[in-house]
This record gives sequence, C-alpha cells and structure tokens, in this order.
Amino acid sequence: MKKFNWGTGIVLAVTLFVIATLSVVSYLISLDFYLVSNDHYQEGVEYQQTIDKKQRAENLENPVVVLFDEPTVSIKLMFPKEILTDSLSGNVTFYRPNNPELDKRYKLNLDQEGRQSIPVGEFEEGRWKLTVEWQSDSLLYIEEKNIFI
Repeated sequence: MKKFNWGTGIVLAVTLFVIATLSVVSYLISLDFYLVSNDHYQEGVEYQQTIDKKQRAENLENPVVVLFDEPTVSIKLMFPKEILTDSLSGNVTFYRPNNPELDKRYKLNLDQEGRQSIPVGEFEEGRWKLTVEWQSDSLLYIEEKNIFI
C-alpha cells in the first residue's frame, strides 16, 4: 500500500474543489428564474404615474387598511367611508415574486361598510406582494403591502 503524502493531499484537495465548484455551477444553471415583469421597459417609463397613485393613497385622511385574519385565513380590506362612492371600482392583485404562475387577481367587491374578505388558505406559503388598485371619482389610487402567508 502506498503512503499518503502531502503531494497526494494537494491533488486530492484541488480535485475535490473543482468537482464541488462544477457541481454548484451546474445546479445554479439548471434553476428556473423569472423576470419581475415581461414588459419591464414599458412599466419603467410609466412608473411616474404609479408614484402619483401611491402618493394619492398615502395622502388620504383615513387610509385603506389591509389585515391578515388568522382564524379565517383571509385578507381583510377596509376602505374608509369618505371614499366610498358608487363609482368606486378596482382590483386586488396577489403577486408571487418567485413564480408568476401563482399570481392571483380579484375584482374589488366591497360591502356596504367598505369591507372585503379574500380567502388565502389555498395560497402557497411564503412572501406575496399585495396590490390594491382602485378608482374613485376619476382619481386613481394604489396601495401596496408585502404579506407573508
């Protein structure tokens, strides 16, 4: 049997390092990745309008409240009575950053008190970006929240 000397150790260490590096690189190449948006250039050009909508929502005297209700596993939206009008319409979007196939969109459907409940029990656990977009009296608003389900 041959003796294990320092030269053999160095060759063995370098060989293991190369194999580990190539394994990690091949694994990372095989991962799927998603762009934040397919039409990111156009969205970047129009982002000033989004900033204005967010600012309008922040300037409301009573803001829209977004809560996670644990007993019913749902998201509760509560709109202030001051902005409830017959012309109020909009959408609620759940955006999943790591998989756009899981994104969900709901029509804003408020009750008489300005509340809406959206069940999220079947959603995949993890981070979601919740966007509430609405129009009231020809003004557009956006409220964004990061939520964890």
